[in-house]
Amino acid sequence: MSGPAQFVMTDRDYAILRGLVMARPAGERGYYDLLRHKLVHTDIVGQDEIEPNIVTMNSQVRYRIGAGRWLEHRLVLGAAREVIGETVSLRSLHGLALLGMRDEQEFAYADEQGPIAVSAVLYQPEADAEMADYGKARRWNGR
Repeated sequence: MSGPAQFVMTDRDYAILRGLVMARPAGERGYYDLLRHKLVHTDIVGQDEIEPNIVTMNSQVRYRIGAGRWLEHRLVLGAAREVIGETVSLRSLHGLALLGMRDEQEFAYADEQGPIAVSAVLYQPEADAEMADYGKARRWNGR
């Protein structure tokens, strides 16, 4: 993973990541390391304070991996919500990498395919006021 990348998440999205780390997921190689990196290098804001150019859960985002073609997917929590060709799961390495990124941001992590680059957040639920306040998350200290 590359240096001091900074991410911004809603307290709700951050709480989802904390839940994942508590479950100690077994998935793609490097997933748990990236999950821990995200928890440590993230600023947490309220849902009404998140900028509309930040990738949150259920955002529609245009991105690419390495030198590949541009993709457009909605970021979803897991397999039950996945639609092939239309969504990317938070439980995948690429989906996890996207959460908390902003327009025009690139992030290199332990992946042979190259860095992930966000071109634009095309839709964000918080910007359209579709989210309710579910409480506040606390910063994870890596313990």
